[in-house]
Formats: sequence, structure tokens, C-alpha cells
Amino acid sequence: MKAVTISFAALIALAASMFSVQAEANSPKIAVLDVQRVFQAMPEREDVSQRLEAEFAEPIQELEQLEAQFEQLRERLQRDEAIMSDEEKAQANDELRQRAMVLQRGGEQLNQYMQVRENEERNQLLQKMFEVVDAYAQAEGIDLIMDKGRMLYANDALDISDAIIARLNR
Repeated sequence: MKAVTISFAALIALAASMFSVQAEANSPKIAVLDVQRVFQAMPEREDVSQRLEAEFAEPIQELEQLEAQFEQLRERLQRDEAIMSDEEKAQANDELRQRAMVLQRGGEQLNQYMQVRENEERNQLLQKMFEVVDAYAQAEGIDLIMDKGRMLYANDALDISDAIIARLNR
């Protein structure tokens, strides 16, 4: 009876060890990526920033000139208000209001366009980054990659950010 019990216990231990090995082999391989850090480290990011700055230099300069003209008119109105007729004051105030609206509209339109262009460029960079991440995951057999910035905790050993940055810099 004792031999049967020992054999049965050995059989259970063998089955348990086989189950844990099989479970380990079937468990998904997980990694963590600091998307923000990788994005900031992309070599193309600085080029995109400079390109956008050059693209918007002229419209920004034009808007600054409109703003300077608006300020000059406002200062002239304040300075000469005492010697202006009621009609001149009304005309100057109307012109000031019109320029303020043009300035505001122009600034809003420029900001919207700049935001659209920045988003387009950022999305292209993110697409490239995600292609590199996908290729890395395929090569390393990784089943799941999570954004480190959206996690409460992740062991640093799971972080593949440096490997992705290295691939992006090639």
C-alpha cells in the first residue's frame, strides 16, 4: 500500500511539473515600451520640428506685423483721443475693432493649421515607430507590448525602449 501511495505521489509530482513547464511554454511573452521616451529620442523629430518652424515662419511674421500695426493704432488712438473729433474717434475705434477681429481670426486659423500639420507629422513618426516595434516584437516572439506611461508598475527587465531606440537610430 505504501509503494502505491509513493508511486501515486510521484505520478502527481511528475504531472504537476509537466503542467508547469507546459504552462510556462504557453504563457505570453510581455514587454513594456516607454512610448513618450522613444518618441522624444527619434532622430527625425528634430528635423520635423525645424521643417515646421520654417514652414510657419512667414505666416507668423505676417501675424506679428498685423499685431504691431494694431498696437500702433491703439496707441495713436489713446494719445490723440483728446484732440480728435467724435467722428475721427468713431472711425479709429471701428478700425481698431476690425483689426482686432482680423488679428484674432488670423491667429486662430494659423494655430489650427499649425496643429493639423504637427499632428500629421507626429502621426507619421508614430507610424514609423510602431512599424519598428512590430518588427521587433515579431523577431523576439513578444505577444504583448504595453505602454509604460499607462501602467502602475512594470519591472524594468520588461522594458524594451532602449532596443527600439537603437533600431530607430540605425
